Amino acid sequence: MKKILCAAMVLGLFLVAANSQILVNDNFNRADGSLVGTSPTPGPGGVWANHSGTVGQMQISGGQVVVSTANSEDANVPFGSTFTVGTLTASFDINVSAAAPISGGDYEYFAHFSDGGTSIFYSRMDIVAPTSGGDYTLGIATATGTAETIFPTDFNFGNTVNLTLAYDFGTGLSSVTVGSTTIFSTTSQQPPAGLSAFALRESTSSGNETILVDNLVVSYVPEPNTMVLGGLGFLTLLLARRRR
Repeated sequence: MKKILCAAMVLGLFLVAANSQILVNDNFNRADGSLVGTSPTPGPGGVWANHSGTVGQMQISGGQVVVSTANSEDANVPFGSTFTVGTLTASFDINVSAAAPISGGDYEYFAHFSDGGTSIFYSRMDIVAPTSGGDYTLGIATATGTAETIFPTDFNFGNTVNLTLAYDFGTGLSSVTVGSTTIFSTTSQQPPAGLSAFALRESTSSGNETILVDNLVVSYVPEPNTMVLGGLGFLTLLLARRRR
């Protein structure tokens, strides 16, 4: 039986990997201009749409999106499906700049998942004041405007940082990962009707920083337990047939 369980776990993990789905793939390598109204390059992903603020303020420039907290546009890219189980992840690069190290505590988040509307925002990620001598660090919250957990190390302006933002429907928690370090939100909360888009947000902050965003890949991973149980059922059926 132990062999069956081990095999089921391996098969389940294989099935999770095999069934993971890329929802958005956008390297922004297209003409400079408004992000809204353009389609992800090379795809998949829906057309970027404005859901708040002044259309045209969030720009593509030099193959990157310029998210300026001196502006006020919010834009989202739809998945084409709504998800209520499993895990959503968004991996992308950021390069932050400002006139001085980030200060204050306004916690203006700039990236999140949404239901495609104007208020249901999950996995809200902030640029926040540094804690150990750098220029800034990152914060994460499930569905509130104030970071619940702050990254333990700082980052410097001008350096490209690759990160992964995630929302786990099973736990109701959000996380952000840089390198081998992951921080989690502290509030568990479920979106009322699932999540169907990834969004970038411009909102005036104490530092009025500029965030260059590039190489966005949004993925969906099915609920692992479901896949493992499916694998266990499949192996049990095979064992029963062998014993006949």
